[in-house]
Amino acid sequence: MTVNDMIGIAVVGTGIVVAKVVDNWRRRPAIYRKTKEPLEKGLLSWTQNDVFAVRDLLDGGVAITGRSGSGKTSSSGKDISNAIIRHPKSGGLILAAKHEDLDMWQVKFKKAGRSNDLIVFSPGNDRRFSLLGYVLGMGGQTRDVTKCITVIGETLKSGDSKGGEGADFWEREQERMIYNAVEVLRLATGTVSAPDIQKFISTAPTSAAQIATPQWQAGFCNQCLASAFSKTKSPIEAHDYQLATDYWLNEYPNMADKTRSSILVGVMGILHVFNTGVVREMVSTTTNVSPDDILAGKWVIVNMSPAEWGDTGLFVAAGWKYLTETAVLRRQATAASNIVTIWCDEAAQFVNSFDSHFITQCRSHMGCLVFLTQSLHSYYGALRGQTGRHQADALLTNFGTKIFHAVGDVQTAEWAAGLIGKSLQTFIGSSMSPMDSIGQELTGGSKVTTSTSEHFEAILQSNVFMNGLKTGGNENGLLCDAIVIRSGKPFSNGQNWLLCTFSQKD
Repeated sequence: MTVNDMIGIAVVGTGIVVAKVVDNWRRRPAIYRKTKEPLEKGLLSWTQNDVFAVRDLLDGGVAITGRSGSGKTSSSGKDISNAIIRHPKSGGLILAAKHEDLDMWQVKFKKAGRSNDLIVFSPGNDRRFSLLGYVLGMGGQTRDVTKCITVIGETLKSGDSKGGEGADFWEREQERMIYNAVEVLRLATGTVSAPDIQKFISTAPTSAAQIATPQWQAGFCNQCLASAFSKTKSPIEAHDYQLATDYWLNEYPNMADKTRSSILVGVMGILHVFNTGVVREMVSTTTNVSPDDILAGKWVIVNMSPAEWGDTGLFVAAGWKYLTETAVLRRQATAASNIVTIWCDEAAQFVNSFDSHFITQCRSHMGCLVFLTQSLHSYYGALRGQTGRHQADALLTNFGTKIFHAVGDVQTAEWAAGLIGKSLQTFIGSSMSPMDSIGQELTGGSKVTTSTSEHFEAILQSNVFMNGLKTGGNENGLLCDAIVIRSGKPFSNGQNWLLCTFSQKD
């Protein structure tokens, strides 16, 4: 029996259950069956008896994991994306990970007859989305604007390996600085923009003596403080304004130079990206496309892959993802509402702390995530700080469907095997007792004893996820193997996992 034959076999107690493997690239039985329940509509089939329905997609979404070259994008990712696009009441956000992604997605939408539903957001066209303007336009307050900026900042910092034990302290202080600036600007002008935030902080006093100078009093910071002071405020606004004033006129000028400069470095790093180059033009000016279009059934692809655009691409993608997530959670969805999918290939580039919050609530709002990445370590590396690993675990726990192609490291393989669990297995052993006499030895006599034992062992060993799974290409007939694991509801084989084969053929 070959490795590929053995991989679908699991020992359960003293019996054997075989997961039937069926090529599914052409197989879609029953997925278009008539049903009055929109959430039960099939999207695709894992096997002839196992349907992946809308309800399953909305159970957090799908996490696809596999090393580079395992076929996750070109096989299972292809089938799932095509199935979602074919659903007539679907909208979504796609974050391009590679330059060639746009062509791939345009072909998908053309085949689905939905070319007009794909909106390309890139520097090469006139699409614009004012991030902070959208937050305020939807009734957002100072805290919402601050959260938007800091979450985007997390994505920019994901590639920074200098976390350190004090990282959380500096991030909290950066958030407090942004909050106090936004509060004053919102009261003073009725709006908030990234250029104004940067200008306000840049003109804030750095010493108590500076506050008394005519030059500072004529500057932008003091003008905003004075304008906000003169505006009619609610009791809450009056209280928050007083705290902001104390911060800028007392605490900030009296900070130690090293402390103040350390906070400023992080804040200005985010604002610099916000206010320069194509980012300023695309997300700090006006709006003619927004997450509202996605909720209405359109798809937006942010065609600014980090490989090509660096921090600029990360920044724009992070803004779109965060505000799409908040828009989904804000809407009152019904079973007849459009489903919203946020699709991230090489997801570790785009992941942030808000994702784990979103995935716990998105089901009731008809939203989900589809994340593709290479390993568990990718998430751990992206979510830094003392709580980063817990945030990654919380995020991954809530994906209702997890698909594993061939992985390249032991920890990811052990995690996958642990999701399937253990079973009580029987082991049989034998031993030969030593000879009692010379006569027994001369006649070839021996004593053989047998023993049995039972204990719990992994249903699939971790090496299954690292060896034997087909990874596509001509040498494998363009077929890719993957193990699909589902939480909460068994498949037709009675287990929570299936071995499936996906095709890379169009």
